[in-house]
Amino acid sequence: MLAHTPRRYALTVTLLSVLAIFTAACAGNDPETAPTDGPTSSATDSTSEPTTEPTPTLDPGSWESKFSPAQLDAYETALQRWESYESRSEPIWAKGKATPAAEKLFKEYFPHPAWMDYWERLQGYEQINVRVSGTPTVYWSKAKSVTESGTGVQIQQCVDYTSVQRTQDGEEIARPTPEPQLRTIFLSQPENYDWLIYGVKELVDGKPKPCT
Repeated sequence: MLAHTPRRYALTVTLLSVLAIFTAACAGNDPETAPTDGPTSSATDSTSEPTTEPTPTLDPGSWESKFSPAQLDAYETALQRWESYESRSEPIWAKGKATPAAEKLFKEYFPHPAWMDYWERLQGYEQINVRVSGTPTVYWSKAKSVTESGTGVQIQQCVDYTSVQRTQDGEEIARPTPEPQLRTIFLSQPENYDWLIYGVKELVDGKPKPCT
């Protein structure tokens, strides 16, 4: 049931401003649904384990040397999980309907209560007839950090959001900046679960950070 509260939906402009922050982050999570009362998330980085932070380098291909083969395998698996979510969630955001299938998908890819943020956002979009179609163009991806156990990964990507279209009542809104920008995706694999998405950071100090 949709929640009609001033906090969530009273001002259309509030939801439209959110569009500039959140991209087509929809529909990737499907039928391996994690239990509704599964892992919870209270912070963006889901693990307290020490992480291996690669030192900055001018050689874009050398970041792999900072990680063990097992850590690189964990990164590749986590990246595939994120790509699966983006691909499968895109039709949900493009349709803009808060259906039971959409709720199930969010529960599969996000821990509790993080999935509720996406679900409530979709409900808000449905009320004001907002659609978000397409997925960002990814120029490159790399591991920003990987826990020693390989159960926590931070993925950094350079993305172009001009391939994402946002509309309200069929009219284009909130056109993305053409400048590619960085985003960081936080994933963790709790025991007996598939990889879960604990957060996506797209802004630094409230603004997009250009790729370097």
